[in-house]
Amino acid sequence: MKPLKNVFLFMLFAFVFYSCETEENSPEPEPEEIQVNQISIIPSSNLGRPNTNLGCIEISSRITNIEVWDHQTIDGDIISIIANGQTIIDQQTLNGPSNPISTSYDFGFNGFNYLTLYAHNLGDIPPNTATIAINGVEFVLEANLDANGSIDVIISGYGVDCGDAQGGGGSGGGASPTGDIIFWTGQDFGCGPITVFVESVGTNSITGFFSSPPNCSDTGAGGNFNNLPVGTYNFTASCSSFTWSGSFSITENGCLRFQLT
Repeated sequence: MKPLKNVFLFMLFAFVFYSCETEENSPEPEPEEIQVNQISIIPSSNLGRPNTNLGCIEISSRITNIEVWDHQTIDGDIISIIANGQTIIDQQTLNGPSNPISTSYDFGFNGFNYLTLYAHNLGDIPPNTATIAINGVEFVLEANLDANGSIDVIISGYGVDCGDAQGGGGSGGGASPTGDIIFWTGQDFGCGPITVFVESVGTNSITGFFSSPPNCSDTGAGGNFNNLPVGTYNFTASCSSFTWSGSFSITENGCLRFQLT
C-alpha cells in the first residue's frame, strides 16, 4: 500500500505544479482596442429631425460627467440629449445652473463622437437653448421643432482635432477658436432698426424680421457678429420703444441664433 500511496502523492503534486505553471504562463488578455474616428460621425438626423452642426469641442477622456441647464432665462424648455445615437437624457425640463441635469457617459470612441440636442418644445422664449458642460467644458446648443442642434465631441490625443471637423477652422494652425451669433426677431416691433451692442465687440443693427430662425450667414436683416473668440459676452439692444439686455456664450465653430422677443 505504501508504494501506491507514494505514487498517488507524486501525481497529485505534479498536477498542482503543472496547473500553477500553466496559470502563470497564460498570456495576459489583450486590452480592448478602441476605435478612433477620423471624421465627424454626426448623422443627418436624430429622432426624425435633421441635425444642424453647431460646432466642435475637444475633451481629454471618453469617460465623462455631463451637466445640462437652461441657457439664460429659465422658460420651461424640455429637451432630450442624444450621444452617439443613445438617448442619455430623455425629455427633461431644464432648470438653472444651480440645479443642472447630470449624467455620466462613456463616449466609447476616440477621435470624433457627437452630441445632439432635441427640443420637445420651444419654451416661453424660442428657440430651445441649453448650456452643456462635459467634464467642465461648457458650450451652448439650440434646437427648434424643425431641426436639432449637434456638436462634434473629439477625444483629443489621437491625431484629430477640431480643425478636422465639418467646416474646417477650429483650433488648427494655432488660431484662436471662434464662433458666430446672429440676433434676430420673428416680428416687426414697429420701432425701426434695433441697435445691438456687444460689449468689447461693437454694434450692429437688426433691420427686418425672419419667419424662422436664420443662419449666421443670413445678413439681410439680422444683427450678425462673426468670428467672435469663444467666451461669454454681455449685450444690450434697443429701438425707439423696446430694450433688451443679457449675455450669451460663443462656442467653437458654433452659430448661435439669439431671438429678441
